[in-house]
Amino acid sequence: MNETESKPALRISHIVHGRQLMGNRVYYLVDPKGQGDLRAVPETVVLRRWRMRKFPGHIFSGTRLSSTLWRAVGLALGSNARALCRMSVDALAATVEKQRPLLRAHHFALPAPAALHALFAVCGPIRLAAILKRHLAPDRGNLSGIPDLLLYAINTETGLPSIARFVEVKKPDEKVSQAQIDEIAFLNGLGLHARVLRLMEANVRKV
Repeated sequence: MNETESKPALRISHIVHGRQLMGNRVYYLVDPKGQGDLRAVPETVVLRRWRMRKFPGHIFSGTRLSSTLWRAVGLALGSNARALCRMSVDALAATVEKQRPLLRAHHFALPAPAALHALFAVCGPIRLAAILKRHLAPDRGNLSGIPDLLLYAINTETGLPSIARFVEVKKPDEKVSQAQIDEIAFLNGLGLHARVLRLMEANVRKV
C-alpha cells in the first residue's frame, strides 16, 4: 500500500488549524478554514467534515470503528455473514442491547445499529464472511489494524449506502503500523475502498 495514494477520494479538506494539546490528545478546529472554536480529535474532525458534505440524493454519515470491532460482532451477533446482512436496524438494536452485558464484560463496543446496518450493507455477505474469517481466526489474537472510520453516504431513494470509505486518520508525523497497512490492503483487495488520510497542519513550515 502506498500511503500517499489519494484514492479513494474523500472530497474533504485534510488541512487542519489551531492545534491544541489537551492531556495526551491532540485537538484541531473542526472547521476546514480554521473558523469558530469547535475542536475535536483528528478522527472526529474528519468524521464531522464528511458529514457536512452535500450531494443530491445522498445523506452523508459515518462512524468510528473500534480496534475490537469484528471480535465484538462475532461475540454479540455471530459469524454468519448472510444472516448479519439480512438483519434490520431494529433487529440489530434488539440483539446488541440483549448482548450488552456480554460486550461490557469483554470491554467491547459496537457502532450504533444504523451504522452497523450500513457497515454490513457496504461489505455484503461474501466480503463480510472473509473479514470475519480473518479477524475471528484463533491464531489472530489481538492483532487488529482496523481503520478508524467508516464514512458512507445513504442514497435517499434506496435507503442504502452508495458511497463508502474505510479511513485510517493520521496526524502529520504519526506512524502507520504494519497491521494498519496490511488491513487496508486486505480491504482494498476485497474490492472495498480503504485508505490513509494524513492531516496537514496549516501555517507550519517544514525545515
